[in-house]
Order: sequence, then structure tokens, then C-alpha cells
Amino acid sequence: MKYILLVILVAIIADVAFEAARFYHHVRVSAGLVAKAIPYQRADGSLSMLVIGDSTAVGVGADTPADTVAGYLSNTLNASVENYSKSGAVTADMEAQFAQAKNSHYDLILIQVGANDVIRFHSLSGTQALLDTILKNARTKSDHVVLLTAGRIGEAPLFPWFVGPFITHRAHQMRDLFKATADANGVAYVDLFNIPDPFLSDPQKYYAPDGLHLTKDGWYFWYEQTLQTIEATWPGFVHA
Repeated sequence: MKYILLVILVAIIADVAFEAARFYHHVRVSAGLVAKAIPYQRADGSLSMLVIGDSTAVGVGADTPADTVAGYLSNTLNASVENYSKSGAVTADMEAQFAQAKNSHYDLILIQVGANDVIRFHSLSGTQALLDTILKNARTKSDHVVLLTAGRIGEAPLFPWFVGPFITHRAHQMRDLFKATADANGVAYVDLFNIPDPFLSDPQKYYAPDGLHLTKDGWYFWYEQTLQTIEATWPGFVHA
């Protein structure tokens, strides 16, 4: 019996070591992707859009800055884009990004944040309070504010099987708080948690080499969900 337990223990240790090495490799790859990613910007357009957020707003993993949620939306809406997003940003950083806005009014404000708060296990109530403040500020500059955050992030290939479920559970808790805060402030919430997504069915197509960020196809899926939310919340806005 003790030999069976020893074999099981050795197998567990080997699996943990393998997952740790794989995780470290992906983290190094992610650092390279982050270093070369540039937030999408556009000077002209019939509409104006402000973008703040984390690496999902930067579009880390995309082939070009245009292959991101901000880029796709700008093309659809023919909108100029100020983008002050930064990889690694959390909800607490949004106020400083928002303060960089050059205009007093925007036709659309896109906020992509929350994933890093989930991964770093930030306080749920504290993050919600910070989000409430930034959404209230955003509503003073636009009648159309969209909040977008990661869905079942724990399912990303980056995370070991024994860690992913905890992160996904945390993401679910954060999703509920973010949606409630968005609803209370008249902000459109893009719910990526409770919809079927194609990522796990074809991870090589949708996930970047770091196993965390997305490819242009992954960001396009997010864009599609964002566009659907905008059209459902403000009928006629997209085609106006």
C-alpha cells in the first residue's frame, strides 16, 4: 500500500513540476507579447471613442492594433479613438487613465478591465467601489458607456488544471458585481461569462501563444459580443 501511495505522490509532484515549468514558459512568452503591443489609436472619424483598460483593451496577442476590439469598433462606427489602456492595469488604475481624456464628451466610452483584479484576487467589494466611481465619471462624458471584462478566464490554457477552477469561480463573483454596478449606472455590460464561446474548441485559433491573451480571431469574437450589446442597448446607434 505504501508503494502505491509513493507512486501517487511522485506522480503528483511530477505533474505540479511540469505545470509550473509550462506556466513559467507562458509567462515569458506573455511578457514578449505585451512588450510589442500598441493600443489602437485613430485621429479622424465621424464619431469619437475613448478607450481605457488593461491588456484586453490594448489587444495583446493581435497581429496589429487594428485587430482588436477598439480597432474593430472604430472601423464599424467610423470613430476616432483615444486609447489610454495599459497592460497589467487594474480597476484602481482607471481613474488615472480617464484623467488623460482630451475631450469633455465622447460618443462612446469603452472600458475593458477586471481580469487582473480576478487573477490577483483583489478585494471584491473594494474593486466594485472603484468601478462605481469610474462609471459615474464616465457617464458625465458620454451617454454610451460600455463595460467589458474577461469571461471564464480560468479556462485559459495558461492556468494549471488545479488553479483554473478557483480563478473562474472568482471571475464569476466579479462578473456579478460588475454587472450590478454597470446596471446601476446605466452602463452597457458585455457578459462574456454566460455565453457559449468557441475558445476551448479551438484554442490555437483563439488564444495567443502565451495561453492567456487572444489572437485577432479571439478579439473579433469579443468585438462581436460588444457590438451586439451596443445594438441591443441603444437601437440605431451603430447605423446612425
